[in-house]
Amino acid sequence: LAEAITLSFLSPLFLAVLVGGVMAASIGMLFGAAALRVKGLYLAVSTLAMQYIVDYTISHVPAISGGSQATLQAPPVSLLGFTLVGDAAHYWLVLAVCGLVTLFMLNVRRSSYGRALAAVREKDYAAEIIGVSTFRYKLSVFWVSSFIGGVAGTMLAFCYYKAVTPEQFHLELSIQLL
Repeated sequence: LAEAITLSFLSPLFLAVLVGGVMAASIGMLFGAAALRVKGLYLAVSTLAMQYIVDYTISHVPAISGGSQATLQAPPVSLLGFTLVGDAAHYWLVLAVCGLVTLFMLNVRRSSYGRALAAVREKDYAAEIIGVSTFRYKLSVFWVSSFIGGVAGTMLAFCYYKAVTPEQFHLELSIQLL
């Protein structure tokens, strides 16, 4: 009953954003726990290696994505019962999501959580001395950034590509972005 009520009030886009963010955050925390042992350039190389592992898994395990040639079509974007038609409507939706994420990040900076992250950024061993659990905060940053990345990927798939294939998000794209 709860699922039926939730599905009747929530659009597929909202559910996809939520599920995409949580799935990306889960993978980010899993890999973040292993990647936090290294710093600097080694951290960048280890995250690229982990992405290669995920890309390989997605392409070669058909139970996850349907294989390397599979394409999943995104349903039409609907918001509050209205179907968005045209590129301009999709642009304004993505801009609104971007604005919400920006407001969230600006507010995090002013919170105690943000001050603890600033302390960890400056000197992690000094932050540990004053009582900030650096491992926990660094892992939470992996979670938050992966969640935001999952939300951005969902918006990209629904509003721009309108379909998802394993070839859209490959290792070379990450290297170009880096």
